[in-house]
Amino acid sequence: MRCLLYTNYTKQEMREEITAFLYYPKNNRFRNYDKWICYVYQNEDETLAGFIDIGLVCAKNYKELLNHFKDTDYYNQINNLLISDKPIPVVEPWYVDEKQRGFHIGEKLMSQAEKWVEDNGYSFILSDTDGFRDVSKRIHNLYGYVEYCVDSNDIHYHHKYL
Repeated sequence: MRCLLYTNYTKQEMREEITAFLYYPKNNRFRNYDKWICYVYQNEDETLAGFIDIGLVCAKNYKELLNHFKDTDYYNQINNLLISDKPIPVVEPWYVDEKQRGFHIGEKLMSQAEKWVEDNGYSFILSDTDGFRDVSKRIHNLYGYVEYCVDSNDIHYHHKYL
């Protein structure tokens, strides 16, 4: 299902990346994550309809990102969230199969992710979307996420207080 979202990966490459994360967490691109949770939505016929990942990211990485956006409206607001060295909850990624959209599956997945975040003592959640994913940007807005900056790679960063 991840290959439907990340079309530049083959199934084998995706398997290798997930395996690397699970078995060698400090030696791959996920090394900055302290924890990774995945919720999957399964239909009654046992087919998969969507998934959402929540990672707990090292706060230092987001502090470094923010230094590039000191002149944005949300800099101080987001920077204040990162005062402690406690990991930051981040949605990465969130996907519902195109044929399954319109049935509130994405909403159920996000609600579960936000519940997990709250249950683990966090009062906010971060997310990002690629600039070309207009549906994703619109859905983030619909669910109460506020865009706080866009980087030079057209990545749109969002946050939400819970």
